[in-house]
Amino acid sequence: MIRRIAPLCLILLSISVLAGCSTSRHEQLSALGFSTPYLEGYDDGCHSKVTNAQTIHDGFRQDPERMFKDARYANGWSDGFEQCTAANKQFY
Repeated sequence: MIRRIAPLCLILLSISVLAGCSTSRHEQLSALGFSTPYLEGYDDGCHSKVTNAQTIHDGFRQDPERMFKDARYANGWSDGFEQCTAANKQFY
């Protein structure tokens, strides 16, 4: 019986280790020291691109006032919108 359980435990352990290694793009950028406004803009731009939204009702996210007043948010939004694709949706 232990011979049957051992391979199953090994497989489950391997999966949990690999899952623990994956991080989101947001976490990676945060670890690199990007500011909160940049990260918020990046998330909004990425979400807008991945959902292919045209209006706020479709899921388009952008704060027009922040785009005008906060360069870090605007840069983050532009970067997120340019770099995110539906194919990498799980990563972002």
